[in-house]
Amino acid sequence: MINVIKIIVADIKRLSVNVVAMVVIIGLTVIPCLYAWFNILSNWDPYGPDATKNLQVAVASSDQGIVIGNYELNVGEIIISNLKENTTIGWVFTDTAQEAISGVYSGKYYAALVIDEEFSADMISFLGGEIENPVITYYENDKKNAIAPKITGKVKTAIEREVDHAFVGTMAEVLLNASEYFATLNEQGNITGQGIEKLEQLDSDLNGLIAILDSYIALSDAADSITEAGQAVADSAGSITSLAGQMAENAQNTGATAQADIQKLKDEIDKKVGDINSKFSNVDASIATINNALNGISFGNIDTSQLQSEINSIQKAWKDEEGKGLYQMLVDAKDFIPGADAQQIYLATVAQIDGEVSNLTTDLNNLVSASAKTEAEFNEAKEKLTKDVATVLADTKTVRDDYLNKISPLEQTAINSASSTITELEKLLNYNAQSIDLVIDNLENYADLINQSKETLVKSRDEAVEMEQQLANLIADIKGVSDNEAYQKFMTLVQSDPELLSDFISSPVDISDEYIYPVANNGSMTAPFYIVLSIWVGALIMSTILKTSVKDTSGMENVKNWQCFVGRFFTTFVIGQIQTIITVLGAFLFVGIQCQHYFLFWLACAWTSFVYSLLLYSFAYSFGNIGEALSVILMVIQVAGAGGTFPIEVLPKVFQVLYKFMPFNYSMNAVRECIGGFYENTYQRCMLTLIVYVVIAVFIGVVLYHPFKILNEKIEHSKEKSGILL
Repeated sequence: MINVIKIIVADIKRLSVNVVAMVVIIGLTVIPCLYAWFNILSNWDPYGPDATKNLQVAVASSDQGIVIGNYELNVGEIIISNLKENTTIGWVFTDTAQEAISGVYSGKYYAALVIDEEFSADMISFLGGEIENPVITYYENDKKNAIAPKITGKVKTAIEREVDHAFVGTMAEVLLNASEYFATLNEQGNITGQGIEKLEQLDSDLNGLIAILDSYIALSDAADSITEAGQAVADSAGSITSLAGQMAENAQNTGATAQADIQKLKDEIDKKVGDINSKFSNVDASIATINNALNGISFGNIDTSQLQSEINSIQKAWKDEEGKGLYQMLVDAKDFIPGADAQQIYLATVAQIDGEVSNLTTDLNNLVSASAKTEAEFNEAKEKLTKDVATVLADTKTVRDDYLNKISPLEQTAINSASSTITELEKLLNYNAQSIDLVIDNLENYADLINQSKETLVKSRDEAVEMEQQLANLIADIKGVSDNEAYQKFMTLVQSDPELLSDFISSPVDISDEYIYPVANNGSMTAPFYIVLSIWVGALIMSTILKTSVKDTSGMENVKNWQCFVGRFFTTFVIGQIQTIITVLGAFLFVGIQCQHYFLFWLACAWTSFVYSLLLYSFAYSFGNIGEALSVILMVIQVAGAGGTFPIEVLPKVFQVLYKFMPFNYSMNAVRECIGGFYENTYQRCMLTLIVYVVIAVFIGVVLYHPFKILNEKIEHSKEKSGILL
């Protein structure tokens, strides 16, 4: 052991008196840390919105749009509008598709998306029975950068999501708006209940028409009876047409009357709203007077006459002796608020105000009583009255806002719904009247009927039967749906906000992110790889620059190989630890990486530095230049296949096999535990596994030194003869 100490002391003396050597040592301690810091900073957050928004991707829409009924749909414009709010990519919206494509070819844009001219039409092509897939052409410049296409590749997913959301949301909103037709209510129930009676009458008349046609067919051979039967049929059909027309006219008259009644009701409610606002204004004025009066009184100087007068005024406006006033008006208005829960909240607020108004008299009496006691009790009673007055003012404002914002808008909605219902019923009745007119046209010419064959009459009769069956099925379906519990729930659903429902249908699932061992940024994620790599690089440089063999053994007796190995390694070890502490402190203080266990982080790095320094030192000590080359090869293999940048599962099979033998694997996992958080004994297991490489290093340096000594001497001799190699 004495010889080991002598070698260490001799190395320290030689370094301390040699300026050039000290400069080299300082350089050795700084270079690895710079390598780690700058690599971590360059990878700090390349996939975050602040970085990716600088990648320009062109978007152009050639979509011509389409009209569905009265609804104009242009999915291309919807996509453009949504992407303008998306800040994850630097979207550039060009005027033409050619401009976007040319920008990709020139390298101005990393990628481009071009929406086809028939995009909207193809989106709804399924309605026509011939499905055409809508097309968005994605252009990508792979030559410009290796990683950028992977980032901009997220564009395709974003666009697909926007298209799905726009299409499903728009279709759902249109369908839900249309469904309001079935949910429109009036005095007779919904539109289905209003029309069933008329439809049943029409069905009865059609059955009568069919019976007449049956009779007419039976008498078709009797020429004398044909004219009379034809006239009967025409008269019956005419009565049906007249009935249908009358039904349509009645629907118009009833609709006009219903609209007038609803408008009259709205005018009355608007007047009630005005009355309530007037009463609320009086209450506000009284509260303001009470506040002014309260500000003017003090202990020993109290006049409550004005306070009593204004409180009486508020209580009378709120509820008179018969229980009427603002209170009853607000209670009566609860039926206009949609939803049982909302009504309960509203009534609770009104009841709360009722109690607060009653408390004002109690507060005033307490104030008068306190004026005859201490000043502290008087101030407390005054503060209580002031606070309750402010509470009344705040709560009455809440009720007034609810009244204006929730009740009045519902009145106009009811008018619009009734108008829509009447219009749809009128269309239904006019349609059936026109259908029956076609039957009349076939019956009015008696001479032609006489000439028709019996087969033609049977065909006409069958068509009438089919029409009656369809009408009967329609009536049965409407009755069945109206009485169905699911229908009632559906009516409640479609009467709510169609836009809100369409948003839910287009995006029904909300992904809840639950991050396990969260890491703040990509720089902290890559820090284990670059710090471990910098430690290896530092050890590699030392094994290349520092001499490993001990030439001067003067003053030493019986020097053994293991003593030289351990003694000379001390310098490498110290420099490696200095490299490590500088790298770790810089990562914390300068770069600012995430870390949950600072001391254990440093301990993992220090232990890694010891293992790597010893391993690479042993390579150079026993194998010479071959060992240095082996150190480089091991570094290259680990950089490519240790899972530092890409998951090991996506790498070629050879790296997956070598992965468990790489020291980088265990060092990085130990450091990752300190950054993201511990899992069971992963940290300890990684640290202990590195001992295997310590054993390998000692075996190489102590046991294999002599077998390779002759080979190393021959290699050194050949290098010197070359005159070029060091």
